[in-house]
Amino acid sequence: MTADLDAIAKAHAIYTPLSLSFYDVAVHGLSNRFAWKCPTSKLVELYRRHLSGNHLEAAVGTGLFLERAGRSFDRLVLLDINTNCLEMAAGRLRRFLPDCRQTNLLSPLSLGLGPFDSVGLTYVLHCLPGSMSEKLVAVDHLKPSMAKGATLFGATILGQDIRPNAPARALLRAYNRQGVFNNLEDNLGTLREGLESRFAQVEIAQHGLVALFSAS
Repeated sequence: MTADLDAIAKAHAIYTPLSLSFYDVAVHGLSNRFAWKCPTSKLVELYRRHLSGNHLEAAVGTGLFLERAGRSFDRLVLLDINTNCLEMAAGRLRRFLPDCRQTNLLSPLSLGLGPFDSVGLTYVLHCLPGSMSEKLVAVDHLKPSMAKGATLFGATILGQDIRPNAPARALLRAYNRQGVFNNLEDNLGTLREGLESRFAQVEIAQHGLVALFSAS
């Protein structure tokens, strides 16, 4: 368990106030389009399709997707292990009065909140340590917070059975070496198998190196 905690700490240590100040430009402006070959607009479309007014966002990044989706919320709860991410996203989304909770998704969640109609899990799985089956424990921890008929959706960057270009290869090597990513064994098949074993309806589409998924 100690090794897992160390790996989790490495995965989110990069998200400092300084790095978050240029995260949107570096990731959503450059990496998504030129390395991962999945423009940020594809991710925003995913949010617009599945977001509800009663939403739980599991790992928030900078809150960009929630802001660009262009909808209001009756209830918005933000989860993240990194307080810097929570503070930035909460500030960006302050008009919705988000409820922020610091939590490790690989540990059982005790939110004390009623069920949600949608749950976002975007750009999280490729950061978590372990095999895909071990990463999807995070989904097991989120499922009890889902209302009947709710949708869990998100995206993850794959590391296997892909055709990365030179920038993507360089980023994958660097991020995995640093422990920011842990995705060299992640592939579409194991993601699909894991989600289909947990949900009745699963949709997955691959855009470049990114798998976009929804499950209900």
